[in-house]
Amino acid sequence: MSDLIPLLPPLVALALILITRKAALSLFCATVAGAFLLAGPSPILAIRCLFEDHLFPKIGSSTWNLSAIIFTLTLGAFATLLEKGGGFTALLNRLLAKKGKDPKKKLLFGVYGLGLLCFFDGLANAILLGRVARPLTDSLRISRQFLAYLIDSTSATVACVAFISTWIAAQLSIISDSLALAPFEVNPAALFFNSIPANPYCLLSLILIPLVIFKAWHLGPMKKAQPVPLDDHSEHIAENSPRVALIPLATLVLTLPAFIYLWQDGSDWSWRNAFTSAGVPYAMVASGFVALLSAFLCFPKAQKKQAPQHMLDGAASLIPALIILICAWTLGSMFKSLGTADLIKQLLGDNISTMSIPLVIFLVGAVMSFLTGTSWGTFGLLMPMALPLVLNLGVDLPEAELMNLISMTIGAVFGGAVFGDHCSPFSDTTLVSALAAGCSPTSHVATQLPYAMIAATGAACAYGLMWIGLASWLATLIMASLLAALVLTRKTPS
Repeated sequence: MSDLIPLLPPLVALALILITRKAALSLFCATVAGAFLLAGPSPILAIRCLFEDHLFPKIGSSTWNLSAIIFTLTLGAFATLLEKGGGFTALLNRLLAKKGKDPKKKLLFGVYGLGLLCFFDGLANAILLGRVARPLTDSLRISRQFLAYLIDSTSATVACVAFISTWIAAQLSIISDSLALAPFEVNPAALFFNSIPANPYCLLSLILIPLVIFKAWHLGPMKKAQPVPLDDHSEHIAENSPRVALIPLATLVLTLPAFIYLWQDGSDWSWRNAFTSAGVPYAMVASGFVALLSAFLCFPKAQKKQAPQHMLDGAASLIPALIILICAWTLGSMFKSLGTADLIKQLLGDNISTMSIPLVIFLVGAVMSFLTGTSWGTFGLLMPMALPLVLNLGVDLPEAELMNLISMTIGAVFGGAVFGDHCSPFSDTTLVSALAAGCSPTSHVATQLPYAMIAATGAACAYGLMWIGLASWLATLIMASLLAALVLTRKTPS
């Protein structure tokens, strides 16, 4: 039994998340348990071990980790300014002002496009789209459950695969931290880009949405969802010029790659060298500050006095997520000291194929995120165990194959984690999407689950294809083609 001690911290975290539904508190308790395992029964030694050996070194000694904190807070403030500015409301209203044959489809495609445009934050995306689109969908007799599905399945998904979002700094830092013992130079940005085609759940979810809109495919419980009475009062958000949103967004999109390119080291300047440079975290922070300044300058003059409070509220809203991230760094450090990955390897023995790891990790992540309702908590707990496990099991693989397996595992962790955001009744994004769309969380979960399960089944099949040797992009493309064929060959309802 004592041989299983290294598994105690992750088990503590998972059990407490299931009981309390509070990811930050649960992960912190797991770090405390790890500290006692490493330092012995003395509370003083355990506290010193936690702060001196694991927590503070992870924050202060890594530019990636410090930049993740600053960039995430900055983008939280940025997202709230864009939401409160009203520019996106004007964009959607101008789209509807143009004449078209099918106003329902035009509106839904417009909401979907707006969701893709709001790639910078998942929760802000869901809140914004719900507040902007709900009065319009009500007037066109579109059910609020369908609107909730649309905004929920777009928000976390696009934030997970976008290189510019409140997620990215955390994603890059946790990838870098989880591969601290890798026998090769780790390039978190390159691994993230390579993991995108190996994240079929997010990609298939984004592909499924326009197909469902085009074919008006109301599946399962969604068939019974009815629009609200026309006299229902919906919350409206102030409308301003689209420039209020588009200029800051363009500033963020343009300055981030520009700063990364200009911040690179050495004389051989290239995009490849730029993304492997040590200057990437500095460039991200600088770009975030410039974008935030642009959003403040473009904010409507009549509401300018409220802008500082909006920025504070936006930054503060991401503090729980950052606590999860910091605890994940600390747990990752403790897992290394406890030898958790080595123990998992010993327990698995010859019972698992190395190339099956992405499929296994995706299924574990999907179940974990569904039960716990936290995407950040899931990848914060799973990534520090999954990547060291890949390093251990793939020690005999050529470096190119090992790097490919690492990228697939990263995509599997993120995809499995996002699945819970779409299906779990405990997920903050699920609850926010339902409330923003104006329907009950229960009805939203019931109507969205069939669509999410289709994407998850396709993702699992894609990982099965990767297992037998297909490239991740080809496996995802095959499943995307099959998904499109499944939906497009269905008879359109009259």
